[in-house]
Amino acid sequence: MRVGHIVFSILAVWLTVGCSSTRVVLVPDAEGHVGEVAVATDTGEQVLNEAGESTKVTSAKVPPGPPETLSTEEIGRIFGEAIANEPLPPVRYRVHFQFDSITLKPDSGPILHRVVDEARSRPYCDVSVIGHADRAGDAGLNKRLSLRRANSVEKALIGLGLPADCLEIRYFGESDPVVRTPDGVAEPRNRRVEIEIR
Repeated sequence: MRVGHIVFSILAVWLTVGCSSTRVVLVPDAEGHVGEVAVATDTGEQVLNEAGESTKVTSAKVPPGPPETLSTEEIGRIFGEAIANEPLPPVRYRVHFQFDSITLKPDSGPILHRVVDEARSRPYCDVSVIGHADRAGDAGLNKRLSLRRANSVEKALIGLGLPADCLEIRYFGESDPVVRTPDGVAEPRNRRVEIEIR
């Protein structure tokens, strides 16, 4: 079975019905959006694009079955354990910096406290700290500045109690702006560190 173009959540389980088969069902993501999934075998394909829509695959040599819509109760009965163990969706925060500096803007303190609270509320700690810069100044200096910004946020989060071993540092300099600008333009929204909690 090949599964392609997964946009949102799907669940799959092996079922024993005289022989092994796989059932795939499309469920909404955490925000309630439903995407599309194509379930394909060597001999055919079935596209699912509505909440609760499912198909069964019995063999790579047989096309997937026609779509069936499962009720919420059926999905819970079949996939209850998988749903209970599904990881929480990532949460993202952003803090900003003064021009050409690793000094955080004054509103960053409460955001960092929320980051720590959110990370502690999860079963394990997995946090990315990603530094960025605007396009004012030299690209090489901006790359180093974005690393220094990420390091300063890392240090602040450790100071608030997050373990250092759950923090991953990345930095992009001026190469990944929120607001596209010509070279040399100082854009406050691009002077940032993004924090992703998984």
